Amino acid sequence: MKVESFDAYHRLYSGVADLSRIGESFKASLNVIRLPRMILHERRVEGVVQNRTWACVGRHGFDHITLHLLRAGDFVSGPPGAERRLQPGEIAVLDTSFPHVSQLRTHADIVTVQLARVDVQEVLPDLTGIHGAVLSADASRLVAGLLGSLTQTPTPLPADPTGHIASATINLLGLALKSVPASSRTLSTEAADILRRRRAQAFITAQLSDPRLDAETIAAGIGSSRSVLYRLFSADGGVRRFIQQQRLNGLRRALSNPDEERGISRLVYEYGFSSDSHCNRAFAATFGLPPGQFRVELRRARTNDNMQAGVEDILLRSTRTLY
Repeated sequence: MKVESFDAYHRLYSGVADLSRIGESFKASLNVIRLPRMILHERRVEGVVQNRTWACVGRHGFDHITLHLLRAGDFVSGPPGAERRLQPGEIAVLDTSFPHVSQLRTHADIVTVQLARVDVQEVLPDLTGIHGAVLSADASRLVAGLLGSLTQTPTPLPADPTGHIASATINLLGLALKSVPASSRTLSTEAADILRRRRAQAFITAQLSDPRLDAETIAAGIGSSRSVLYRLFSADGGVRRFIQQQRLNGLRRALSNPDEERGISRLVYEYGFSSDSHCNRAFAATFGLPPGQFRVELRRARTNDNMQAGVEDILLRSTRTLY
């Protein structure tokens, strides 16, 4: 599919990052392949910068592992301050729960893969340092071969209800990562703050059902100070706002799970909201629909891939099915 303008491309991917132009020209074409437990974006793009800031992380809430395979052209990607220019055949590995920048400069031909974090952690339980890792063309050859076969097959792929293709991709990723020294994976100057923030996020996740959770409790739980927490979460609008966003994201993931049978009120309580009405207002303000309607619409999207909706709407809905 050819993307006719930067505005159209912006609508497609503004749900993931802040987008801006770079260079004198813009060109883009896109092919999206949705598979059980993974999504592939085959793109040929020129003249775009995608910047996923801390504010984007908190606002958009996506939480998966992304692979960028460069097939040709000029592509720069990585954590802010530690971006690297990839060579053809190399793969950049990014964690969407942290900031990163991607510059698609001249004739960038890339295959992007979105993998559910929970699936990746079954094979790679410790993802510390994975964000910003770049796999050499030699280390990437098995992953690249699989992705190439998925994007180049002239016939529809066979049914894969149990996600074997996603599992194969993750296992090959784990094999490739063994060739990357742990000391070279994370080069960002923000590494120390990233580790502090990760500890705070883990504590928040563990205590999310407690409606009394606040900055003082978190600081005591991780052995830090409230001033450090306020600095780490300033881009999210503060600790309190981040906690609410995590509750909203957790509720959204639960509603997006086709096997989740608990009612809305039960989920609202388990994610630490003070009341149904408060949750309904906050959820609708963030995701556009109240929880009940969100669940109905997502189930409808799963059963009808040809529903009458814009392409950008389908992309966002597809991504949410990973959770």
